[in-house]
Amino acid sequence: MVPHLLQEDAEILLNEPTARGIYLMRLSAPQVARAIRPAQFVQIQTDPGLSPFLRRPFSALRVDREGGWIDIFYDVIGPGTRRMQEAAPGQTLNLLGPLGLPFSPPRADRLLLVAGGVGLVPLAFWAWDCPGQRAHMVFLMGAAGRDRMPDMDRLLPPGLEVHLATDDGSLGHRGFVTDLIAAHVTSDQTAIFTCGPHPMMARVAAIAADLNLSCYASLENHMGCGFGACVGCVVEYRKAERADRRFRRICVEGPVVDAHAVVW
Repeated sequence: MVPHLLQEDAEILLNEPTARGIYLMRLSAPQVARAIRPAQFVQIQTDPGLSPFLRRPFSALRVDREGGWIDIFYDVIGPGTRRMQEAAPGQTLNLLGPLGLPFSPPRADRLLLVAGGVGLVPLAFWAWDCPGQRAHMVFLMGAAGRDRMPDMDRLLPPGLEVHLATDDGSLGHRGFVTDLIAAHVTSDQTAIFTCGPHPMMARVAAIAADLNLSCYASLENHMGCGFGACVGCVVEYRKAERADRRFRRICVEGPVVDAHAVVW
């Protein structure tokens, strides 16, 4: 059993679309709200029956510890998230969490938060949870197009520097969000945190390596159990102190990893 693992029936307070196919759900979960930290996640039982059988992992986007609620941001891509999309305020979902390890803020003069799609979630939580660091943060957000770009003013703290990119050029920079990184590196004391599609994070890691910058990724590997038993979310490390450490479970040794240490 994972230490301090909580199970809580959470009432849905709101469940609204924020972009095409992307929803924001607010859950009343006082126990989880008090315990969860940026990049940690919960496993949600999307239906009390046997289909879909497995819980779905979701990081928290924002938490109000006094109010006792957490925000979940999700893309409707399968039967589990379709059940969530259909859920109405007043219904309840069962949560397990918090799971995984949180971000550990580095010593850096500047922090670039590079997100793609729903990968904005753990980075947004960090921005909300660390007000003292916001003056040093720059949030770079990418999406396929305007219709897939949520209202960032609603999801991020006020005053945070934000730059947008869309693949089709319908909003912000035309091209990939990774195109924006070099222009916002001000010194070798810049650190990069990233979350999003695997190819995007691989490119962020490569750019950071070329610039000799530290880089951390919050991985989104598929998970079954969420606490290390199924070994379904392993990631390969480039170097390991021993053979049995070559592959590591991101649900218990992540999801945040040193982006330079893993095999992309």
